Amino acid sequence: MRLDRETAVITGAGRGIGEAIAHAFARAGSNLVLLSRTQAEIEQVARQTAALGVTSVALSGDVSRRSEVERIMAAALEKFGRIDVLVNAAGIYGPIGPLVENDLEEWVQAVQINLLGAVFCMHACLPHMLARGKGVVINFSGGGAVAPFPRFSAYSASKAAVVRLTETVAEEVKDSGVRINAIAPGAVNTRLLDQILAA
Repeated sequence: MRLDRETAVITGAGRGIGEAIAHAFARAGSNLVLLSRTQAEIEQVARQTAALGVTSVALSGDVSRRSEVERIMAAALEKFGRIDVLVNAAGIYGPIGPLVENDLEEWVQAVQINLLGAVFCMHACLPHMLARGKGVVINFSGGGAVAPFPRFSAYSASKAAVVRLTETVAEEVKDSGVRINAIAPGAVNTRLLDQILAA
């Protein structure tokens, strides 16, 4: 499938699945706006994807901060004039272990990144997509979204919420030409998987 001259915004693009998605979109011809909290990582991915013949913009920011998300989406629209695809790949596991032993600040942080990050990005992108009558949003489900995932309560709860968020907003926009889906990639050899195996 070719995505020539389309623009994809990909969060969590500095490593892991988000980075792999960035390379796949670049190979398909899509221009990219890549987001990560780590500037050095995201600049490296931007250079690699730009070498494939597309325009690739690296932006550092935190999806759990609404003001940063709005700044990034505004920059994407200023640069390309359109956002065709939003991929919400940013995510963390949060604290690992029984809930009663979890650091609750880390627990809340997982919800802020995994759930509210997707909310903030969708809230910033959807008005533009709806006005054009076209767009795709891809959210990430994960372990614990459909069945218990002991020792990963923050991750499980946030990913289950992402699934219901996706289903609900997809219904809200179903006649608009905008599609919203959640995918569950399963176990992938990334730093997050290393955290599970070490737990």
